Amino acid sequence: MHPHSPVCWICNLRTVDADRAGPLPFVQICSGCEATTQGYDESWRLLSRYLRDNWRDITTRGSFDLSKAFAVATVGAAVNVQLFFVKVLGSKLAADRIAVDLAPFASALLTAKPHPDVSLLVADAGVPQGKLYSYDSDVSVLRAGEEVQSALWMYLLRPVAIKICYLKAGAPVRVPTDSHPWHPTRQRKIVKLSPYKGDTQPLVARRDLRI
Repeated sequence: MHPHSPVCWICNLRTVDADRAGPLPFVQICSGCEATTQGYDESWRLLSRYLRDNWRDITTRGSFDLSKAFAVATVGAAVNVQLFFVKVLGSKLAADRIAVDLAPFASALLTAKPHPDVSLLVADAGVPQGKLYSYDSDVSVLRAGEEVQSALWMYLLRPVAIKICYLKAGAPVRVPTDSHPWHPTRQRKIVKLSPYKGDTQPLVARRDLRI
């Protein structure tokens, strides 16, 4: 353990594992919270493999059925997938020092309950074979004054693009009408693809909000 390691943003008790290595190095959490959230990682690993193996058929249909990836306990696995991205987005916000209240993020992760204000947009990035395998974008933020109303971040695992969208409850922000945000307590099993529109597709907001 490094003496100057920051405190884990999830538990606020233990220091982060400074030597942690992974595909997303900004995910800096303690070993205890890593163990607690490992099931979320595994659900995303299984879903991402299913998506990449079946992407041509999925893009033809314009949607996919989570029960095809998770034949057993589909609803629980869907929650786990959302919580994987809650963990990743929370870590990105913490690393970039973006002033979003992370307590609801931490609570969702520690109680295995979906975050009510985080949804996913799944899109076909259309990246040619061999050009790019994985990529994560900057965070696009809309503010009212100094208060963050929304944050959008994209994770690309070619050819699948996942846009993680945080919309603060009651904020005058919405996703474009041609997009299909997915949340495990609403759409459940069927996930419709959204248009790609670049890595940080802007959200629709009132004029008094600023990026």
